[in-house]
Amino acid sequence: MHVFIDESGSFTGYHDQSLSVVGALAIPNGKLDFIKRKYAKIRAHLPVDKGEVKGRLLNERQVNEVITMLARNEVLFELTAIDLGFQTEADVAAYQQKHAEGMLARVDRFREPDRQLVERACRQISETSLPLYLQAIVTFEVLSSIINHAPLYFVQRQPQELATFTWIVDGKEPTKITNWEMWWSWYARGALANMSRRRPAPLLEGADYSFYDRFRGKIEGEKEQGIDLSLLLADLRFSPGVEPGLELVDIVVNATRRALVGSLGEAGWRSIPQLMVHRKEPYIKFIILSEGADMIRSPSYSRIVRQFFSSGGKSMLAPRFIRAAAAETRERRS
Repeated sequence: MHVFIDESGSFTGYHDQSLSVVGALAIPNGKLDFIKRKYAKIRAHLPVDKGEVKGRLLNERQVNEVITMLARNEVLFELTAIDLGFQTEADVAAYQQKHAEGMLARVDRFREPDRQLVERACRQISETSLPLYLQAIVTFEVLSSIINHAPLYFVQRQPQELATFTWIVDGKEPTKITNWEMWWSWYARGALANMSRRRPAPLLEGADYSFYDRFRGKIEGEKEQGIDLSLLLADLRFSPGVEPGLELVDIVVNATRRALVGSLGEAGWRSIPQLMVHRKEPYIKFIILSEGADMIRSPSYSRIVRQFFSSGGKSMLAPRFIRAAAAETRERRS
């Protein structure tokens, strides 16, 4: 499976509709070449900027054509957002400092050479600019969603897709990996491991996890199995180049943000929920870092989230598991 990751928004400006998002597009390996060929035909008619298709330049018809193609090919999309209109810069800075101090307080639990790596991560958290820190926090959340949802979805349909994971993040420097990217890729493993312990992905009885088993192992000091993030994220790279997968995730991420801020018509983004897994809560997760933030005030996009990004998604359970669950329910009642 290939997972492409990109962001939209500046992660700056503490005012209304200062909205930034990170999205991840999971494409099955078995569909990747076919999707690239289909996209190449579509791409020939799309506007480009310096040789690259940018989602912000596409109109409603062009966006919808891309979304429709993806919806027909078993891709999954996850998106997490942060609205700085609900935060204050002082609160975010305090959260960042508390985060670094909390990690530093646990340094003694680690042995060398991990201790030095943790100390360096603590310094990097403190030294990172607020926009990059916020981008990292939002990115960790969207990756956590992919790690929770993609295995459960594909183990029922294409379990062989869980044998390998390739993660491609939109890179910013054409000639090198930035210090922030080096810290991000290292720290992500620990951050996501903690998230998986707090919110472990459910396992489905009767599903074929044989391809995924190599990523699962015992969590130290605990009885249940967890995910070995060092293995799951081993093939992770930052790519500043022009890649079809990165252009596709850029189109979908930008279209979702444009839907929320009102700069893209419904005809363009209406089908995006079809790429997402249905769940009880809205498909888009919003992060709040400020303590006591005003959650009563409804943003202008709340209707779109409630009406469109809360239904119409993919069923997590495949038909045979739905039938099995229904049969089990009938048996319990009889």
